[in-house]
This record gives sequence, C-alpha cells and structure tokens, in this order.
Amino acid sequence: MKLSSLLKSIAPTGLYGIRAELDGQIVDIKGAGPRAPRPMRYELSTDPEIGSVHYRAQDVKPGGLFIAIQGLEADGHDYIDEALARGASAIVTQKPVKRESIIIEVENSRKALAAISDRFYSNPSGKLTLIGITGTNGKTTIAFLVERILSEAGINVGVIGTLNYRYSGKTYKNPMTTPESLDLQKIMSEMLKSGITHVVMEVTSHAIDLDRVYNCRFDLGVFTNLTHDHLDYHGDMNSYWSCKKRMFTEILCSESGNGRILAVINHNDERGKELIRILEASIGKPSVLSTGFSSNNSIWPRSFKYDLTGINSIISTPVGTFEFKSPLVGQHNLENILCATGVGVALDLSLDSIKAGVEAVFAVPGRLEPIPNYMERFVYVDYAHTPDALENVLSALKSTAPGRIICVFGCGGDRDKAKRPQMGQIAGRLSDLTIITSDNPRTEPPMEIIDQILPGTQKATSHAFSPSDLITGFQKKGYSVEPDRKTAIQLAITTSRPCDTVLIAGKGNETYQIIGNNTISFDDRKEAKIALSKSRVKNFEFKTQNTSKSGTRNPIPWTTPEILEATGGELLCGDIKQSFSGISIDSRRIFADDLFVAIKGDDHDGHSFTGDVIRQGVCGLMINKNKADQPPGRECQKKGVVCVKVNDTTRALGDLAAFNRKRSNVSVVAITGSNGKTSTRKMTAGVVARCFDTLSTIGNLNNEIGLPLTLLNLNHNHKWAVVELGMNRPGEIKRLAEICSPDVGVITNIGPAHLEGLGSLDAVMQAKGELLEKIKPTGTAVLNADDPRLLQLANNTSRDVLLFGLSENAMVRARSKREKGLVLSFTLVLPAETISVDLKTPAEFMVSNALAAAAVGYRLGLTAREIKEGLEDFEPVQGRMNIHKTRKGINIIDDTYNSNPGSMTAAIKTLNSLKGNNRGVLVAGDMLELGDHAESMHRMIGSISARSNILRLYVTGQFAETVAAGARNEDMDSRDIFVGAKDEILESITGWLGPGDWILVKGSRGMRMEEIVEKLKDWADD
Repeated sequence: MKLSSLLKSIAPTGLYGIRAELDGQIVDIKGAGPRAPRPMRYELSTDPEIGSVHYRAQDVKPGGLFIAIQGLEADGHDYIDEALARGASAIVTQKPVKRESIIIEVENSRKALAAISDRFYSNPSGKLTLIGITGTNGKTTIAFLVERILSEAGINVGVIGTLNYRYSGKTYKNPMTTPESLDLQKIMSEMLKSGITHVVMEVTSHAIDLDRVYNCRFDLGVFTNLTHDHLDYHGDMNSYWSCKKRMFTEILCSESGNGRILAVINHNDERGKELIRILEASIGKPSVLSTGFSSNNSIWPRSFKYDLTGINSIISTPVGTFEFKSPLVGQHNLENILCATGVGVALDLSLDSIKAGVEAVFAVPGRLEPIPNYMERFVYVDYAHTPDALENVLSALKSTAPGRIICVFGCGGDRDKAKRPQMGQIAGRLSDLTIITSDNPRTEPPMEIIDQILPGTQKATSHAFSPSDLITGFQKKGYSVEPDRKTAIQLAITTSRPCDTVLIAGKGNETYQIIGNNTISFDDRKEAKIALSKSRVKNFEFKTQNTSKSGTRNPIPWTTPEILEATGGELLCGDIKQSFSGISIDSRRIFADDLFVAIKGDDHDGHSFTGDVIRQGVCGLMINKNKADQPPGRECQKKGVVCVKVNDTTRALGDLAAFNRKRSNVSVVAITGSNGKTSTRKMTAGVVARCFDTLSTIGNLNNEIGLPLTLLNLNHNHKWAVVELGMNRPGEIKRLAEICSPDVGVITNIGPAHLEGLGSLDAVMQAKGELLEKIKPTGTAVLNADDPRLLQLANNTSRDVLLFGLSENAMVRARSKREKGLVLSFTLVLPAETISVDLKTPAEFMVSNALAAAAVGYRLGLTAREIKEGLEDFEPVQGRMNIHKTRKGINIIDDTYNSNPGSMTAAIKTLNSLKGNNRGVLVAGDMLELGDHAESMHRMIGSISARSNILRLYVTGQFAETVAAGARNEDMDSRDIFVGAKDEILESITGWLGPGDWILVKGSRGMRMEEIVEKLKDWADD
C-alpha cells in the first residue's frame, strides 16, 4: 500500500524529507520547513510502497513503516535509528526528529498507529459485528458466555481476550488482554479472512487510554462494573472511571439506527447506574439495555438459587423468559450471565440459543475453576486480584460451602498498593484460614508486599499461625504467612479436611510468575494438583452433590441394612448388599450412587419423578408403601433397582437424619424462638466455628424436610452442628428435636408468631418448650432472662439452664449499649470476663441474639476473645435490617425477611433510633399466620406506629385498613397515612421523600415487600 494512501487516515502536523502537493500547491519542503495544513489527500514527490507497519524497531522489515510510540517502559522514539537501519521507508513520530528519511510528524502517534493499522488491514472492524466488553471484573467470563451463545446460534465467532485470542478452532497466546492496535487490526483481519462474522473483545482501561481500540468500530458495548483496580496507572477512581466511560461516550459507534441496542449495562453496579443515565440522555433509552436483579431492568432474574453446584434461574427479557441451569458458581456469575443474555437479545438471537449457550459453559479457565480430586475437598483457582473480585468469590463460596474456607492469595508487585490491606481484610473476614503469599512480586520484595497486606488481615482476625502450626490442622479462625507460593498452596491442601473449600486466588489461568525481572513457569492449577496427589489423606470420591446438601457429598456411606434399620422400612426389591454415597430428594441433581427419597411436597410429589431417576442410572429408591404396586415399585423390580418402602417418606427422611446424627457422634445446638432465630443461628455458628468444625443450617432449611437435609451433611470431622428449628403447629418442634437430639437448646423469645396454627401465646410457649423435653439429660437450655414466659419454662425444666439477656439475673448479659454509626457496640459480660463487642448492625434488638450466641460459646468453653471474634464476623441476613444509603441521600432499611408483631415493634424502635432528628417513614405489609389475632395485632402495630416518632405510614395488604385505623385512633393525621397497593405506595412516596429521610420497609415473607425495596433503591440511586 502506498504511503500516500496510509496518510489518508491521519492528519499530520508536519511532513519532512518529501514534497507534498495538495490542489497543485506545495505544502511542505525537505527539512524543518513550515508546518503542513491538515489535508486528507496528498500527492507525494516520493511515495514508497509500504509493505508492513511496525511499532517495535526490532520487527522492522525493509520497506516498512515505523511508528514511534511512547510505551510504559520504553520510548519508540529512542529506536528510530534502529528502525532506519533495518530498512524502514518512513517514520511516524510525535516528537521532532532530524533524519535523512521521510518523517511524518503527528500530534498523537498512538492514534496514528491505530488509524494507519486500520487502513493497512482494510478496516476489518467495520466489516465485522464487534462486541466490546469492559469493566473491572467479569469480562473474561462474559466473553466465554457470549462466544458460546453465538456459536449455539450458528454464528462464526472469534474472541480477543485475557486468556488468548481464538477463532475457527485455533487458539493463540495473547501478550495482553487487549493487544496493541497494530496487532489488534491484524488479528481481526485474519479472523475476517477465516469467515468470522462476529468478534467478542475484552477492552481494558489501558487499551482505552493508550488508544489501542481507537478506530475500532464497535457495534455493541457491555459494561460489567467498576471496582478498585489499576490505580497505580490511573491515580484515582475518578480517573479510572473517566477512562472506562470513554468506551461508551467516545469509542462506541453512536449511529443508533432506529433505536438499535448499542449498550448492555449492569445496573447492579453504582457506576452502571450512572452510565445508563448518561447514555439514555445521549443516544436514547431504546439503545440501552439494563441488566440487574430488580424487576425494573430490561433483563432480570424472576427467581434464582445458587450453591457449589451452580446457578438455577428464570430470566426475564424484553422478548420472553427462559429457565437455565449453569455450573458456574456465585451471584457475581449470575450478573455475568445477565450481561451475556443482554448481548444475545441485542443481537436478536433466539432465547433457545441464549439458554443453550449459557448452559454449555461449564467452567472458565482460572475463574472459579474447580480442581477435580478424590479427597473430598473443593479446590478452586480464581483470577480474583481486586478487592471486589476477591469478596465476590469468597462470598459465593461462603454462602454455600459445607466446611471451612481456606484462602491462599497475594498481591502483585509494582502495582496499586492501596488495595493490599483491603484484600487482606476481605480474605481475613470471609475465610476461616488465610494464607498470605506471593503473587507476581516483580521488582518489589515479596515480604514488603505481604507486610502491606497484613494490617488489613489483622483487622479481621487476630490469631496468627506459623506454617509449622498448620501441619496438624487448625481449630480456630486465623492467618498464616508463607511467601513461597508453591509451599503456600501445599500448606493449604495439606491442612484442609474433607468438605473444606480451598481458594487459590490472584493468578487464575496464568502459567508464569514474575519475580524480579525474571519470568518463571508457574501454574496454580498444576501446583494444586501436585499438592493433592502428594497428600496421604484417604477419602471418598469427590463429587458435587445436590442442592439439598449445599454442594457436598456425605462422607459416611450408607448400606442398605443401615437404611432399613434407620427407617424401619422393607426391602421391596434389589440387592441388599448395595451401598449408597448419599441421600437425595432432588431428581434434577442426583448421582448414580445416591438413594432417591420420593418426598410428597406441597407442589410436587417425588414419586412422579422416580422414572426419571431410574433412567439416569440411580441404583436406589425409597417410596411410600402405598406406591409399591404402582409404576415406581414395578419399574424398580423390572430394572433390579434397590427399592425400600416405608409408611411415610417424609418421616423416613427425618429418621435417616437422626441415624446419621447419632453415628457421626456430633454435638448439636438447636435454636428456636418467635423472633431472631435465623440471626441467632448465624451468630452462634460463627462463634462455635472459632474452635470447632461446625455444620450449620443453610438458608431456611429449618422444617421437617430442611432439618434432615442439613443433618445428612454431618460427617466424622464435624464436632458441632448449629441448627434452626421452625414451626407453625403443635408437635413440630418436638419432632424436629427428636431428629437432632440437641446437647444445647436455645429459645430466643416467645412472641405472637404463628398464632394461626397455635391459637395463643401460652400455646406458643408450650410449643417452643417442646425443645426442652428433647435436650439430652446432660445438656443445657439457653434461655432469654428478659422473657417472662421463658423464665416460667426455666423453672419447670429438669435440664441445666443458662440465662442470657439484659437482666441482672442473666449469667451472660450486656451493658453500656451504644450506637457508633451503623455499628452497635456493647460490653459483653461473662461470669469471669468482660469484653467490648462491635456488631455490624444498628438494630438494638440484635444484642439479644448476640447474647444467646455468646451464652452458647461460653457453655462450650470459648474465651471472651473467641466469642467476640465470632460475633463481629456476623453479617446480617439478607432482608434483616440491611441499611442502604442512596445517591439521593435517602436511607432505606430493608427488613423484609419476615414479620410478626414482636419483630415489627423492634424494627420501628430501630427506625426511630437511626433517624435521629430526620423524618422517618414506615412502609408495612401484612403480618401473616396470626389467625384470629390478626385484626387486633395489626391494629396494635398501627397504634405503635402513631405513638412512635415517625412522620408517615404507608400500609398494604389485607389488613392495611386495620393498621391505618389503629394509627388514626392514636390521633395520627389521616393525611400522613396512605393505604394502597405496592405500586401506588411507590408512586406516592417517591413524590414526597427527600434527602436525610429514613424509610423502613417490613412485612411477612409472603407479602414480597422486597419488591418495594428494590424499586425504591433504583429510584433513589437514579
């Protein structure tokens, strides 16, 4: 290509060494003559044929064009002589140079390189559908998802990203996530020639700032999020954000074409919200597709659940809904899936293709990549190298991990130092054991990097282990330092136990480590496999289990005689020698060596799915006796499958759990109460886990099905289980307590909950008191000294009693309660020690829950310091006093997890405390399951609301008018009371709220009051 043709793509500021003519007028002469105008077309006196373009002098070929750019470590202008010596026909520079050659001077040689490269390779991006993905985290995973979605739609797709660039079955190493502009244009040109029509590109902030994607014609942009990273380069978060934003405001092709979708933006992210506002104003609302968890987004999940087996969700889009099951782990990956779905919708792909593409991505290299093993460990390698990414990954694991979490991580040298203590604190807070090591130290001494991580870790956990301490394992939360990354990985594996999760974070799929100026071969995945193979621990085969087991395998296998003994069942058919590795009630997630128990639930009967599990190769079923002569039983006999028949499969499931609890020899803490049992259970589990391997109820698995599923996870390594017992009818607590046979029983309080099934407070007391009857004779009842009915139970039980509360007669009590912002501090008083505790909640009633957990810790022999650390690790349950500070200055209290008169009263009290002299608002939904007491209890809440210092009351539901009447009876102005549907409340309240206001949203689970919270947050952050 002629030099004059290439110059059409740029606007030189000076031409030297040639004569140039524009419209018959000479515009430049040899030497440092006058600056040329900015023409688009030149007639050159010397117009060499340019056979190649280069930005590295060592690559220059005779007849090539060398473009000198300023690099991060070297300046191409220093190598112009080398380029000329190698035969360069011309030089492009942004600095004045004097050489006996053709010199083209430009304002910005990086932009010139991009523009010339684009023209040299015949504008490939303009002939492709180019999709750019930018943001701090999630780019690689979204690229994988989009690649597979496009492939499922029959589209020839190429990818340019962190891992590599790949197309047409070929994969090439990529020296950087977004290549230099010359390399980028060459890659796209090769893809185009190979028949590729769509290219997915990860776009980094460096690529934007260094003009690597200048002149790329993007058809669609995706924004994932913006979190702390690359501040060594950008300086501060505002500069980092300004750079990322340019992808959409400057680079993205803005010719909307009748509302064509140009951008897919993650609305869950604060910067994403801001970007949506900017783009809707500049390119129009139809051109922006928002994704997020709330229903006001274009793409959102109607429902979802996730654990270590993956994600199940139903996604709503503007063109319909689809349900999917993905092996990817964690809420952050659901966000990635939503963004990838947005790309599919923007490109008019079918929902079938989108679903198939999402489900086809089993793992992304180095992104929560599982390391298979036969040791019953869950080992993952992840690229998380930013605070937000590390928190996302650890939170995803912590919410579903069946055992302890061990995290190995370090921070890169010669990079952003501010994030080091942040990452240390996150790892210390969310892991049971943190092993701090090297990442890519580069030219920094590894121990200096570690010393900057440690202060953050020490804020979260105080106990330091030496590596030698860990040879025999660990019994409490803590951290250790091992600078050698290989040794650190080995240490994490060898100190782990069955059901533990080991996360090796920071390097992901990298196959090297940079130490000093040397790059050595190093792969976290290989090192983990080596460490696993060297371990001498013998365990059962590692497999992922169904949702009911939260991603673990039961390490105690079951024989058929044990199953018959546990349940009193009868063997209908099959080999009595058959054994099983687990118990499952979910036909969708079951292994061949599981026993499937067909449970009849409210919505589905498991007997309807027995044919499915038999076809999947499952070797054992348990069914109700009355089904023995029906298809389930007949098919088992025909296939030779083990089939056990019992009177009631639900009861048999509990019997299996009771049998497993007994043979595992684990001690149990069982927690019940009218209010606070979920928070108390979480706090108690955090305290007990300080010193013992602990299993805890996950989510709301606290009924006659949920409790057994929890206890079936018990193994010989567990020392304690902390379980929650729920109820809504007499006798239910008794049955649950029979199953778990508690050593310690905790009752938080007795209040007006579940009155529909129980009738009166005295009946509630008797029902909760059923727990005390089933505590082991040598066990302890932990009871609330501030509750008169529990004191009555304490006087009537033969079990040892340990009282907690604010009363002076409590052995474990609190004093000096005080608020510190959104933290509640108090002095914990134990019989022999006192210590200050800071709870991560502003709700004063949480102190009672903390005291219950502390009493259990004291009963188990923990020190005050260990109890304090366990309590301060507590993170409030979603929908339990979660405080949201919004952009408009409005403070939203999300307490939508559930509601009854006691918790509603406590929440109103907390609202009054938090708002201070500001305006307070209550948005209340019905309190369910109150039976004949519903009318009086709702009227009482109206009265309490009016007597409290709140300014307005918004009510919805069947008893909304009753609540309003109770408020009016206390002389609350009718103009300050609003009764209506949720949408009507939102319309009214958003026209009234202002900066500084505090708003509490609360109601029973069935009222779905979280819908109001999400819409309020979206409005208040807009």
